[in-house]
Amino acid sequence: MRQAERARGATVVTALLVASASAAVVGCDGGSGTSHAANSPRAGTSASATMSATASATATATPSPSPSPSPTSPAYGKPGSTHTLAELARHPCLAVNEDDTGPAKLWIGIDGSESHASGDSPLSCQWGAVGGLVDFAPYTSADLTKDARFRNLTHESVSGHTARVGASSRDGSALMVVAVSPGRSFRLIVTSFGDTAPKGPGPVGLAEDFAQAIVSHLR
Repeated sequence: MRQAERARGATVVTALLVASASAAVVGCDGGSGTSHAANSPRAGTSASATMSATASATATATPSPSPSPSPTSPAYGKPGSTHTLAELARHPCLAVNEDDTGPAKLWIGIDGSESHASGDSPLSCQWGAVGGLVDFAPYTSADLTKDARFRNLTHESVSGHTARVGASSRDGSALMVVAVSPGRSFRLIVTSFGDTAPKGPGPVGLAEDFAQAIVSHLR
């Protein structure tokens, strides 16, 4: 059943990726946030300088439109598995597990693929889900929620963890940072598939959904 659900999701998401292969993860400017429920503007949104700072603060490469995980890079964690942030730094795709992939949850249609940007950026994982392309990176020695470059993002809480989130009004991409423990955090960037794609929860909502799933599997 899970394989059938994933196959249907992959068909949808692959079509979305082809239609929006030019979407960028970073380099956003300006923006009003979007709410999870109705993609309506939300308060405390990011300014253009804050969203542009995403590129320098996280040094994230634009994900490939057709990820293909290698045999040594797991696309998901095993059902019921939990991991420390240090373990996710080695294999970030373990941040969500197979229980999260179906349409009742994250509806991931394209399996996770690890990517390492240039510089000192951490290893990240990208998944294709209905609603956007999701890029996750763990930071084992930095709390991005305390970074001054993200001070204009909206304050939020994810299962008791401090978080900040914001979206760009230009291309609909969203940035979310979540504190895990003192000096540790993770970052999510969600790239919208565009106005012609089937509507998911919206980039901010999708970031929130992934953040909840990731936090639930941390130990």
